[in-house]
Amino acid sequence: MRVACIVMQRNEDLCLHPWLAYHGHLFGYENLYVIDHGSDRTDVKATLAAFEARGVHVARLPAAADYRAKGEFVSEMMARADETTAYDFLLPLDCDEFVTMRDAAGQPSCDRDTLHAYLGTLANETAPLRVAENFLNMLGHRDTFFALPYQKVFFTGGNVGVVDHGSHFCTSAPNTPMVPTRLVHAHFHHKAFDIQLQMAREKLLPYVDVDNRAALEAYRGTGWHLVSHMLKTEDEYLAIMRPDARCIQFPALNALFERLGVDPGFAEG
Repeated sequence: MRVACIVMQRNEDLCLHPWLAYHGHLFGYENLYVIDHGSDRTDVKATLAAFEARGVHVARLPAAADYRAKGEFVSEMMARADETTAYDFLLPLDCDEFVTMRDAAGQPSCDRDTLHAYLGTLANETAPLRVAENFLNMLGHRDTFFALPYQKVFFTGGNVGVVDHGSHFCTSAPNTPMVPTRLVHAHFHHKAFDIQLQMAREKLLPYVDVDNRAALEAYRGTGWHLVSHMLKTEDEYLAIMRPDARCIQFPALNALFERLGVDPGFAEG
């Protein structure tokens, strides 16, 4: 089973090393593709170089490359990987998304053999495949995740399409129903408040005046989900992190991080 993971990132000092270590464990370093969007942090560049030496493919874009074309960059990288290697699956991911699943009993799992066996049941699908759920991290509750509806797309080999900015949809086959799957992204979206604000500002800057509250309140375009954090106080932001009926326990994920030499609190800074 050969699975390619494709990510575009810039200066992701918190998530890049965990992302590479985790998906390298699941799928092999030689099957990871990183589009680096002009990272200038010394630690990030060192991480890229270290994992490139292990077989990770790194394509380097200048910082001036248009972030709004992220979907195009990711789609081109997927297509190139699909043309040159006999992949069974190709998954476009964000740097804070980690591939997990629900097992046959509905329990969260990050077991490599279980994941590969399940993917094998999808190998004959030709339509775009759908990740319909994410496990959203909670600051201060490392083994607890919100289990929430989600929308991400991935593909079987030979059937790669073009994705939108966030890899939520296959824009080259908009009328083709996606095949639902039991794959889940563990989503380490929540960071410490100051880091969250900084990252939201950087990602929204190409689209909206991040210093204009009225403009932020009215904005509904790419990355609009980040606006909610920018409109909150720190207390309001931290109040989100309260376990409720939507939550699941997933201690196996953090246990795997520890075995891979990754601090399970990496997202908290």
